[in-house]
Amino acid sequence: MNTLPSYLPKKFQRIHIELTNRCNFSCIFCPDGLMTRKRGFMPFSLACSALDRISELDLAEKVTFHVMGEPLLHPEFFRVLDHAASRNVPVGLTTNGALLKSDTIREIAGRDLYQIDISLQTPDRESFHATRGTRMDFEKYRDNLLSLLAACSTRPSPPIFKIRMMTTRFAGKMRKQLGVPNFMPDSATLQRTVLEWTERIYERLGLEATANNVKKHIGKIRIHGWNVIEIAPKIFIETYVLTDWGNAFAENNLIEANRGYCFGMRDHFAILYTGDVVLCCVDFDGKTGIGNLNDKNLSEILASPELEKIMEGFKTGKLVHPHCRRCLGTSSRLASWIKPVASVLGLKVLKPFFYRKYKLYE
Repeated sequence: MNTLPSYLPKKFQRIHIELTNRCNFSCIFCPDGLMTRKRGFMPFSLACSALDRISELDLAEKVTFHVMGEPLLHPEFFRVLDHAASRNVPVGLTTNGALLKSDTIREIAGRDLYQIDISLQTPDRESFHATRGTRMDFEKYRDNLLSLLAACSTRPSPPIFKIRMMTTRFAGKMRKQLGVPNFMPDSATLQRTVLEWTERIYERLGLEATANNVKKHIGKIRIHGWNVIEIAPKIFIETYVLTDWGNAFAENNLIEANRGYCFGMRDHFAILYTGDVVLCCVDFDGKTGIGNLNDKNLSEILASPELEKIMEGFKTGKLVHPHCRRCLGTSSRLASWIKPVASVLGLKVLKPFFYRKYKLYE
């Protein structure tokens, strides 16, 4: 029975479980290189006990295997999936797709996943090789992604399938700092790229030419925003602006925020591979740890006085945890006044609206 404290939601929209923080890519836009945590894998027994507790308490609409790292690298990944299924826990997989060989595709497609997110990010060969830190052949990589989609689409109840693309137009300072090429410079390029991927997906699935209403929708998307386009039933392409992982790449002159709002522990939280429970999925380095599953059970951690203080602060727009103040910090005085207001508007108003509409958060 779910007996969460009153300062937490009755049920989380998702809980992230990081099976590993190791990755087979070294993307220049990812804070993997800044991470100070030791690399490793979550023990199978710890993953199972976390899933057991989530199931017993009916804590979440779904569990997503993602924070840092590539979950398909975990040697017991499919055993973990099977255990989640045995406990009736809906599961989402977020993967970069590099390990999607024929046998892996068959194993994934043979299981009843709730959602699969492909972190495509760089949608063409040039941007892929310029940013992902791999020599993998892009055409083969793309073909494997489409093969997974095709294999899953034959299931009686296929998973939600989401392909995520990153845009760079409005991340100029960070893009230059990291050396990320401007591969999505304008709305026309974005629309053309999404349409090209849509047509490839239609071709692979044996669907008719791109529907006029889909083309019309694609024609309306803009480079500056977050776009989610349903190109076929339960198949989505999502585009979003390159982000800085809570000021992970910020310079030392960052002005920390005193006020703001966050959805950490409001719609989700994360469990790192070590068992550390952290406030949100953006905390790539485990700075907001409030307890460890090797020392306490999940109920005790979620009922801790420390977490209560943090959550009571969020209710009034006060940032209690020092990492939250840095995460929502800015580089200018003007922005330090604007960003807290924007965080409240974006997270309290717009994000719940889009969640109700699409149910597609990681």
